[in-house]
Amino acid sequence: MANYTRSYGANARAQDWDDFEEEARPQRTGSWLPLEALEDELYFPGAGPQAMPAPAAPSRVDTTTRNPVRGGQAAQAPTTKRAPRERQQASGVPARLVAMLVGGALAALALYGAVSAAVEWTQIKLDDVQYGRPRTAQIDAFVGHGETDGVPSHFIAMNLNRRVTIIELPGGDGAKSSTIVGPYLFGANEDLTPVQASAQDVNGDGKPDLVVTAKSEQLIYLNDGAAFKLITPEQQASLRKVQATVPGAAAGDAVPQEATK
Repeated sequence: MANYTRSYGANARAQDWDDFEEEARPQRTGSWLPLEALEDELYFPGAGPQAMPAPAAPSRVDTTTRNPVRGGQAAQAPTTKRAPRERQQASGVPARLVAMLVGGALAALALYGAVSAAVEWTQIKLDDVQYGRPRTAQIDAFVGHGETDGVPSHFIAMNLNRRVTIIELPGGDGAKSSTIVGPYLFGANEDLTPVQASAQDVNGDGKPDLVVTAKSEQLIYLNDGAAFKLITPEQQASLRKVQATVPGAAAGDAVPQEATK
Protein backbone atom coordinates (compact mmCIF):
# COMPACT_ATOMS: atom_id res chain seq x y z
CA MET A 1 0.00 0.00 0.00
CA ALA A 2 1.33 3.44 -0.92
CA ASN A 3 2.20 5.94 1.76
CA TYR A 4 0.48 9.27 1.58
CA THR A 5 1.76 12.53 2.88
CA ARG A 6 -0.55 13.87 5.55
CA SER A 7 -1.67 17.46 5.10
CA TYR A 8 -3.61 19.61 7.44
CA GLY A 9 -4.74 22.06 4.84
CA ALA A 10 -7.96 22.37 2.92
CA ASN A 11 -6.82 19.85 0.36
CA ALA A 12 -5.86 17.34 2.98
CA ARG A 13 -7.09 13.88 2.22
CA ALA A 14 -9.21 12.19 4.81
CA GLN A 15 -7.53 9.26 6.41
CA ASP A 16 -8.79 5.84 5.53
CA TRP A 17 -9.54 3.05 8.07
CA ASP A 18 -6.64 1.06 6.70
CA ASP A 19 -4.31 3.85 7.68
CA PHE A 20 -5.33 3.53 11.33
CA GLU A 21 -4.87 -0.21 11.30
CA GLU A 22 -1.51 0.18 9.63
CA GLU A 23 -0.30 2.66 12.23
CA ALA A 24 -1.60 0.68 15.24
CA ARG A 25 -0.37 -2.66 14.00
CA PRO A 26 3.30 -3.32 14.80
CA GLN A 27 5.62 -4.26 12.02
CA ARG A 28 5.87 -7.99 11.50
CA THR A 29 8.89 -9.80 10.29
CA GLY A 30 7.48 -12.59 8.29
CA SER A 31 4.99 -14.36 10.53
CA TRP A 32 6.75 -13.41 13.81
CA LEU A 33 6.41 -10.37 16.03
CA PRO A 34 9.50 -8.37 16.84
CA LEU A 35 11.29 -9.20 20.09
CA GLU A 36 10.71 -5.69 21.41
CA ALA A 37 6.94 -6.32 21.50
CA LEU A 38 7.40 -9.47 23.63
CA GLU A 39 9.87 -8.19 26.23
CA ASP A 40 7.67 -6.30 28.69
CA GLU A 41 4.25 -6.18 27.05
CA LEU A 42 1.59 -8.53 25.72
CA TYR A 43 -0.08 -7.79 22.47
CA PHE A 44 -3.78 -8.52 21.96
CA PRO A 45 -5.16 -7.78 18.54
CA GLY A 46 -7.68 -4.97 18.58
CA ALA A 47 -6.99 -4.09 22.25
CA GLY A 48 -3.53 -2.61 22.08
CA PRO A 49 -0.52 -3.47 24.15
CA GLN A 50 -1.13 -4.40 27.75
CA ALA A 51 1.22 -4.95 30.63
CA MET A 52 2.02 -8.54 31.52
CA PRO A 53 0.77 -9.37 35.03
CA ALA A 54 3.51 -10.01 37.52
CA PRO A 55 3.75 -13.61 38.69
CA ALA A 56 2.33 -14.31 42.15
CA ALA A 57 4.86 -14.76 44.89
CA PRO A 58 5.09 -18.39 46.07
CA SER A 59 3.51 -19.01 49.44
CA ARG A 60 5.88 -19.72 52.28
CA VAL A 61 5.48 -23.18 53.77
CA ASP A 62 5.66 -23.79 57.48
CA THR A 63 7.97 -26.76 57.94
CA THR A 64 6.48 -27.67 61.32
CA THR A 65 2.81 -27.91 60.34
CA ARG A 66 3.26 -28.59 56.61
CA ASN A 67 0.55 -25.97 55.93
CA PRO A 68 0.92 -22.75 53.94
CA VAL A 69 1.57 -19.61 55.97
CA ARG A 70 -0.70 -16.80 54.91
CA GLY A 71 -0.61 -13.33 56.34
CA GLY A 72 2.09 -14.25 58.85
CA GLN A 73 -0.14 -16.78 60.65
CA ALA A 74 0.18 -20.54 60.47
CA ALA A 75 -2.94 -22.32 59.28
CA GLN A 76 -4.38 -24.81 61.75
CA ALA A 77 -3.91 -28.45 60.88
CA PRO A 78 -7.20 -30.11 59.91
CA THR A 79 -8.69 -32.42 62.52
CA THR A 80 -8.50 -36.02 61.43
CA LYS A 81 -10.97 -38.68 62.52
CA ARG A 82 -9.70 -41.52 64.62
CA ALA A 83 -9.65 -44.92 63.10
CA PRO A 84 -11.98 -47.53 64.67
CA ARG A 85 -9.01 -49.38 66.20
CA GLU A 86 -7.73 -46.15 67.79
CA ARG A 87 -11.18 -45.43 69.24
CA GLN A 88 -11.33 -48.92 70.70
CA GLN A 89 -7.91 -48.53 72.30
CA ALA A 90 -8.88 -45.13 73.70
CA SER A 91 -12.08 -46.48 75.25
CA GLY A 92 -10.15 -49.09 77.23
CA VAL A 93 -12.52 -52.05 76.51
CA PRO A 94 -12.76 -53.42 72.97
CA ALA A 95 -16.25 -53.23 71.52
CA ARG A 96 -15.97 -56.84 70.40
CA LEU A 97 -15.39 -58.00 74.00
CA VAL A 98 -18.40 -56.00 75.22
CA ALA A 99 -20.57 -57.50 72.49
CA MET A 100 -19.40 -61.00 73.43
CA LEU A 101 -20.21 -60.41 77.11
CA VAL A 102 -23.67 -59.05 76.33
CA GLY A 103 -24.35 -61.92 73.95
CA GLY A 104 -23.24 -64.43 76.56
CA ALA A 105 -25.50 -62.88 79.21
CA LEU A 106 -28.49 -62.95 76.86
CA ALA A 107 -27.74 -66.56 75.91
CA ALA A 108 -27.52 -67.51 79.61
CA LEU A 109 -30.87 -65.85 80.34
CA ALA A 110 -32.47 -67.60 77.38
CA LEU A 111 -31.03 -70.93 78.52
CA TYR A 112 -32.26 -70.37 82.08
CA GLY A 113 -35.75 -69.56 80.84
CA ALA A 114 -35.80 -72.62 78.61
CA VAL A 115 -34.59 -74.92 81.41
CA SER A 116 -37.08 -73.45 83.90
CA ALA A 117 -39.95 -73.91 81.45
CA ALA A 118 -38.86 -77.50 80.78
CA VAL A 119 -38.64 -78.31 84.50
CA GLU A 120 -42.05 -76.77 85.19
CA TRP A 121 -43.62 -78.64 82.29
CA THR A 122 -42.09 -81.91 83.48
CA GLN A 123 -43.33 -81.36 87.04
CA ILE A 124 -46.85 -80.64 85.81
CA LYS A 125 -46.87 -83.85 83.79
CA LEU A 126 -45.66 -85.86 86.79
CA ASP A 127 -48.38 -84.33 88.96
CA ASP A 128 -50.94 -85.18 86.29
CA VAL A 129 -49.91 -88.81 86.54
CA GLN A 130 -49.84 -88.88 90.33
CA TYR A 131 -52.72 -86.56 91.33
CA GLY A 132 -54.78 -86.12 88.16
CA ARG A 133 -57.02 -83.13 87.42
CA PRO A 134 -58.33 -81.70 89.64
CA ARG A 135 -55.44 -82.47 91.92
CA THR A 136 -56.66 -85.18 94.30
CA ALA A 137 -55.05 -87.17 97.12
CA GLN A 138 -56.78 -89.93 99.14
CA ILE A 139 -55.92 -91.61 102.43
CA ASP A 140 -57.51 -94.09 104.85
CA ALA A 141 -57.08 -93.64 108.62
CA PHE A 142 -58.69 -94.64 111.89
CA VAL A 143 -59.68 -91.37 113.56
CA GLY A 144 -62.52 -92.60 115.82
CA HIS A 145 -65.43 -91.33 113.69
CA GLY A 146 -68.06 -94.09 113.25
CA GLU A 147 -65.60 -96.83 112.65
CA THR A 148 -67.57 -99.51 114.55
CA ASP A 149 -67.29 -102.09 111.79
CA GLY A 150 -63.49 -101.86 111.67
CA VAL A 151 -63.50 -99.95 108.41
CA PRO A 152 -61.20 -96.87 108.41
CA SER A 153 -62.44 -93.46 107.48
CA HIS A 154 -61.71 -92.33 103.95
CA PHE A 155 -60.40 -88.79 103.19
CA ILE A 156 -60.30 -87.09 99.81
CA ALA A 157 -58.18 -83.91 99.63
CA MET A 158 -58.73 -81.87 96.47
CA ASN A 159 -57.65 -78.64 94.83
CA LEU A 160 -61.05 -77.89 93.39
CA ASN A 161 -60.72 -74.78 91.22
CA ARG A 162 -58.06 -73.32 93.59
CA ARG A 163 -60.18 -74.12 96.66
CA VAL A 164 -58.72 -76.60 99.15
CA THR A 165 -61.50 -79.10 99.86
CA ILE A 166 -61.42 -82.20 102.11
CA ILE A 167 -64.20 -84.77 102.05
CA GLU A 168 -64.42 -87.24 104.97
CA LEU A 169 -66.33 -90.51 104.77
CA PRO A 170 -66.52 -91.78 108.41
CA GLY A 171 -66.01 -95.55 108.48
CA GLY A 172 -66.17 -95.52 104.66
CA ASP A 173 -69.87 -94.60 104.76
CA GLY A 174 -70.70 -92.05 102.04
CA ALA A 175 -74.09 -91.31 103.64
CA LYS A 176 -72.31 -89.79 106.64
CA SER A 177 -69.82 -87.76 104.60
CA SER A 178 -68.74 -84.32 105.72
CA THR A 179 -66.82 -81.60 103.87
CA ILE A 180 -64.09 -79.31 105.15
CA VAL A 181 -63.67 -76.15 103.08
CA GLY A 182 -60.13 -74.82 103.19
CA PRO A 183 -58.44 -71.67 101.91
CA TYR A 184 -58.36 -70.32 98.37
CA LEU A 185 -55.04 -70.54 96.52
CA PHE A 186 -53.92 -67.34 94.79
CA GLY A 187 -51.28 -67.07 92.08
CA ALA A 188 -50.50 -68.28 88.59
CA ASN A 189 -51.19 -71.96 87.89
CA GLU A 190 -52.29 -72.54 91.49
CA ASP A 191 -55.16 -74.63 90.20
CA LEU A 192 -52.52 -77.29 89.46
CA THR A 193 -51.02 -77.29 92.98
CA PRO A 194 -51.34 -80.70 94.65
CA VAL A 195 -53.05 -80.97 98.05
CA GLN A 196 -51.93 -83.72 100.42
CA ALA A 197 -53.43 -84.93 103.73
CA SER A 198 -52.18 -87.03 106.61
CA ALA A 199 -53.57 -88.16 109.98
CA GLN A 200 -51.36 -87.77 113.04
CA ASP A 201 -51.67 -86.73 116.67
CA VAL A 202 -50.41 -83.17 116.69
CA ASN A 203 -51.35 -82.01 120.20
CA GLY A 204 -50.71 -85.31 121.97
CA ASP A 205 -54.29 -85.90 123.18
CA GLY A 206 -54.42 -89.45 121.79
CA LYS A 207 -56.77 -88.63 118.89
CA PRO A 208 -55.36 -88.42 115.35
CA ASP A 209 -55.61 -84.95 113.85
CA LEU A 210 -55.79 -84.01 110.18
CA VAL A 211 -52.80 -82.20 108.61
CA VAL A 212 -53.38 -80.73 105.13
CA THR A 213 -50.39 -79.54 103.07
CA ALA A 214 -50.58 -77.25 100.04
CA LYS A 215 -47.18 -76.30 98.65
CA SER A 216 -45.15 -75.16 101.69
CA GLU A 217 -48.11 -74.34 103.94
CA GLN A 218 -49.74 -76.61 106.48
CA LEU A 219 -53.29 -76.53 107.80
CA ILE A 220 -53.97 -78.35 111.08
CA TYR A 221 -57.46 -79.58 111.90
CA LEU A 222 -57.76 -80.81 115.48
CA ASN A 223 -59.88 -83.87 116.24
CA ASP A 224 -62.46 -83.32 119.00
CA GLY A 225 -63.69 -86.92 118.84
CA ALA A 226 -66.61 -86.23 116.47
CA ALA A 227 -65.26 -83.87 113.79
CA PHE A 228 -62.24 -81.90 112.72
CA LYS A 229 -61.93 -78.18 113.46
CA LEU A 230 -59.31 -75.74 112.27
CA ILE A 231 -56.78 -74.93 114.97
CA THR A 232 -57.21 -71.52 116.61
CA PRO A 233 -54.33 -69.03 116.99
CA GLU A 234 -54.28 -69.64 120.78
CA GLN A 235 -54.07 -73.41 120.32
CA GLN A 236 -51.37 -72.98 117.70
CA ALA A 237 -49.31 -70.74 120.03
CA SER A 238 -49.51 -73.24 122.88
CA LEU A 239 -48.67 -76.05 120.47
CA ARG A 240 -45.55 -74.23 119.38
CA LYS A 241 -44.46 -73.82 122.97
CA VAL A 242 -44.92 -77.54 123.57
CA GLN A 243 -43.02 -78.39 120.38
CA ALA A 244 -40.18 -76.11 121.46
CA THR A 245 -39.71 -78.21 124.61
CA VAL A 246 -39.62 -81.47 122.65
CA PRO A 247 -36.23 -82.06 120.99
CA GLY A 248 -36.46 -82.50 117.21
CA ALA A 249 -40.19 -81.73 117.03
CA ALA A 250 -41.45 -79.67 114.11
CA ALA A 251 -44.76 -78.27 112.97
CA GLY A 252 -47.16 -81.10 112.24
CA ASP A 253 -45.19 -83.69 114.17
CA ALA A 254 -46.90 -85.83 116.76
CA VAL A 255 -46.38 -84.64 120.29
CA PRO A 256 -46.30 -87.16 123.15
CA GLN A 257 -49.32 -86.94 125.40
CA GLU A 258 -47.08 -86.47 128.49
CA ALA A 259 -45.71 -83.25 127.04
CA THR A 260 -49.17 -81.64 126.88
CA LYS A 261 -49.99 -82.31 130.50
